Amino acid sequence: MRRWPLRLVLGACLFALLVFGFEVDHAHHVASAAPTTLARTTGPGTAVHSTTPTSAPAHVSPVTRPQLPISNRASFKPPGRGCRFSTTTAASVAPTTTTGPSAPDASSTTLVTSKSAHATRQLPIGRCVVLEVGDSLGNDLGWGLAREASTTRGLVLVQKDLSSSGLVTAWFYNWPRHFKTYLAQYRPQLVIMTFGANDEQGMVVKGHAAAFGSAEWHRAYTARILQMARMASKAGSYVLWIGLPIMEPTQYRQGASILNSLYATVATRVPGVTFLPTWNLLATWGGQFRNAAWVNGAPSVLRQPDGIHFTVVGENVLATYVAQRIAAIYHVSFAPAAPMAVTR
Repeated sequence: MRRWPLRLVLGACLFALLVFGFEVDHAHHVASAAPTTLARTTGPGTAVHSTTPTSAPAHVSPVTRPQLPISNRASFKPPGRGCRFSTTTAASVAPTTTTGPSAPDASSTTLVTSKSAHATRQLPIGRCVVLEVGDSLGNDLGWGLAREASTTRGLVLVQKDLSSSGLVTAWFYNWPRHFKTYLAQYRPQLVIMTFGANDEQGMVVKGHAAAFGSAEWHRAYTARILQMARMASKAGSYVLWIGLPIMEPTQYRQGASILNSLYATVATRVPGVTFLPTWNLLATWGGQFRNAAWVNGAPSVLRQPDGIHFTVVGENVLATYVAQRIAAIYHVSFAPAAPMAVTR
């Protein structure tokens, strides 16, 4: 009888080892089910990829909690020049609603576009130049969009992203100065902006340091967002400002939420600007960070080990979503070449 408790302990240990071994094996298969991206930036807008994912079936229904874009459409009609992007096209569009808890992307704003991804009437895109600018997360989106837009006739995508850049670090890369050049050179009808990956840091304001998140920092950073948005609007371009996705590092995630609220606020102040939240796209239904999920019916890794950047599959999921939103917001036909969506 004295040996019986020891047998129980040994049996429990053996069972735990078997369960642990199964979980590790399962995690290994999930992690290896999708290739990760190995890319390097050789200069603004130039990137090299080492892997390309295999296209998955496009018929799988996505399982996401869409968030409503936030726009200011007041008295803004950009020149057509053969491009049919328009937020005022008389298309029959069904209203949409969100389900599940919302992420803290735009709680302080009120102007919301109630447009569905499935407009009942969408026009051929015509000939449109889309200028995509941003930091390393912009690179991720741009690479995905380049793949998904490859079969859309008439769409010219110009990628001008630079890793390690941002709106705070003008000493490293002065975005307003370079952006002015890009607008004059490419004359885009739509500008897609993705910033914030490197902006959670202090900045110099009127000769002294302002800490990230302080009231002074908020005012200064908002002024820089406004500057970029107004430059594009003045040039006759629509602006689609892509919100930051949910991040794994807790403090970084909290900072991203702050930045998203500022981007959304600016979208209500500048005509032709739309803020597109992406927070829920890669989060769990409970609002937590999700590193892997089933994509088009297959287990896939979505994010890089840093919990910030995307794998190739994650890039495609994000790009598919953005392409579908472009079609809905600007009333044009824009079908992703090999759409990918989180299915469970």
